[in-house]
Amino acid sequence: MSADKDPAFNLVPEIALLAPLPEHMRKRFEQALLLMHEQLEEGFSWQQIAKKSAISSFHFHRQFSKLFNETPGRYLSRIRLQYAVYYLLYHETLSITDIAQLCGFASSQALAKALKRELGTTAKAIRLMAQQATPQQTKVLMDKLAHPGDSGSLEKQLAEALPCTLEYCEARYIKAVPSDTSDWDQILDHYGEQSVGLLGITKTTELEKSWSAIETQIAKSVEPGEPHDAVIKSGHYFCCRAYLLSDVAYSQVLQTLFEKAQQAGYNIDPEGHFIEWIEGVDLEQYGGITMQFQIPVIA
Repeated sequence: MSADKDPAFNLVPEIALLAPLPEHMRKRFEQALLLMHEQLEEGFSWQQIAKKSAISSFHFHRQFSKLFNETPGRYLSRIRLQYAVYYLLYHETLSITDIAQLCGFASSQALAKALKRELGTTAKAIRLMAQQATPQQTKVLMDKLAHPGDSGSLEKQLAEALPCTLEYCEARYIKAVPSDTSDWDQILDHYGEQSVGLLGITKTTELEKSWSAIETQIAKSVEPGEPHDAVIKSGHYFCCRAYLLSDVAYSQVLQTLFEKAQQAGYNIDPEGHFIEWIEGVDLEQYGGITMQFQIPVIA
């Protein structure tokens, strides 16, 4: 897949919901969302966020609830839990108290109560999932933190329109990139803009294993003749491109892509590799990433 195609499909509910608003109103809501996401550690209430965004609490609550299909307080609580679950899954060196503080909870006890109330689980159980759960089992947890829509999650509703295509790719020569993790957020933190062009390469036979057993190689493509560590064979791939901002959207894209491949009658190549590719990094507005996903299929 080439990097000069049309803009990637948007799978960020906030962008989709704010798009129809007048510019002045959209900018105020964007400011509020930025405070909610980027300053969680401050523990701001939604009323404080409304004030900092130059919107009265009354109008902010009314407009936000109508636009987002949930109250600003509920949205803020859900976002805090999204971040907490991410840290629990992928940052084992952080203590529960550290995670609670990073996500704006008053204490580790407050985080524990929120996890039990909203997800029916514990911090310890989520940490075990990082080792024992499969990607599909993790998605079940992520779905509980998705943006509510008219029927099901908004991420799922958006993904129903995800454009997927069958493409033929020539053999690719790859060179491994030093990385202690295959978690894209940590890779982005480490490499920044240099993350663009990095590949995540996973054998299709690994995809049903637990996270701890899945081996994903982080690499970059090189030209034929240049030093390389492996070659990805040529073949047909079922592909999509999406702009993402959360683990919820990431897991939804993967499920939708595999479901659409099955609906189209394609069989996954058991000898192939599932490819993820960072195409772009948004360092200015929303902080999301554009990714390509490729499933090897027998066409």
